[in-house]
Amino acid sequence: MQRPLHFRPTAGKAYIEAAGGWATALLVAAAGAIHLYLWFDYFHLVHVVGALFLVNAAAGLLIGAAVLARRNRLTLLAAGGYAVGTLVGFVISTRWGLYGYRETFWGSWQEAAGGVELAALAAAMLSFALRLP
Repeated sequence: MQRPLHFRPTAGKAYIEAAGGWATALLVAAAGAIHLYLWFDYFHLVHVVGALFLVNAAAGLLIGAAVLARRNRLTLLAAGGYAVGTLVGFVISTRWGLYGYRETFWGSWQEAAGGVELAALAAAMLSFALRLP
């Protein structure tokens, strides 16, 4: 018997969608938590960049909570945008400097944050793709 074109397995896909949503939310919140820790550790002393770390931390925690609460395409786009924006800001700060502060590209916290943000982006993209009609 041939499957109709609109056939979608529901149990397996629903489990993968839920796992992807949880992974996205936790990874985005973890990126926010890393930035909050770094703000308390040192960046509260850096003029403009310190405030951006605090904004980034708040955004990561709020977007992570929103993804957990809603898990729709809009919140997944916000999670992906957060990850991309954070990575772009990091690259700009290492390559050219940002508001007079120039970050180093390699280091334990840079690698941890970058890895979490790349994983968050991948999870958000996968979760978004699974929700397409």
